[in-house]
Amino acid sequence: MWTRQQLKENAKYALRGRYGKCLLASLAVEAIPLLYSLITTIAMLTVVIPIYVELFTNPYVVQSDTWMWSMISSIQNMNARINATQFLYYLMAIFVVLPLTIGAARFFVHNRFGHVDLGLVKTAFTASYSRSMGAMFITQLYIFLWGLLFVIPGIIKLLEYSMVPWLLSDNPNLTGERAREISRMMTYGQKGQIFILELSFLGWYLLGSLALGVGTIFVGPYYRATFAELYVCLRENILASGSVTPAELCLAPPAPQPPYPPMV
Repeated sequence: MWTRQQLKENAKYALRGRYGKCLLASLAVEAIPLLYSLITTIAMLTVVIPIYVELFTNPYVVQSDTWMWSMISSIQNMNARINATQFLYYLMAIFVVLPLTIGAARFFVHNRFGHVDLGLVKTAFTASYSRSMGAMFITQLYIFLWGLLFVIPGIIKLLEYSMVPWLLSDNPNLTGERAREISRMMTYGQKGQIFILELSFLGWYLLGSLALGVGTIFVGPYYRATFAELYVCLRENILASGSVTPAELCLAPPAPQPPYPPMV
């Protein structure tokens, strides 16, 4: 069994003296989404602010057809730039952010046991990259499709598959189907508690979002360290149940090979 307080206390201990490296590892995942958010926000502000300034300084300008068409044209140009940036962001999210999510999970699990190596973050690009990236993409697609049905089923699937990147961080050779199956077993009966654990960080993220979202990057290490603690706890439970073997998660040394017969 686990409690939120226990996980967070353990996370704080894991971050002690190592927060700088943990911040860099977390930032590696959040840099691209944060940059995209800043670009779209700035693009919107550069169009919206002049419109409001002109409306307040010259309220009769709305009666001008020329101004109205100019405003519509500006908004259309803004949407075109955002759409072009959005397409590029989706490509980056699939081929860069998803693997980095696995790499960051690997770093925070190792950090939990005192092994601090930032190079672990980039191992997602070298250890079965296509398999782990494909597993993550299909998992996110399932969550998205369930979310299209209703909000609640999407949230349930999000919680149900929340351990997939952590499992792939242990064994990147796991198939997506097997990773999702293990994640379902790990989160069975735990989804309500995990949901409340997620909500407990909402206040921190709202506070961090006040500065155009930049402050949220400082919450990332604490959030990921806490979920590393959760993963280790749930991993111990599933291993104790016998449903998953340590070797399947690369937690046991490979079986010794019989010696080769002497060559004649």
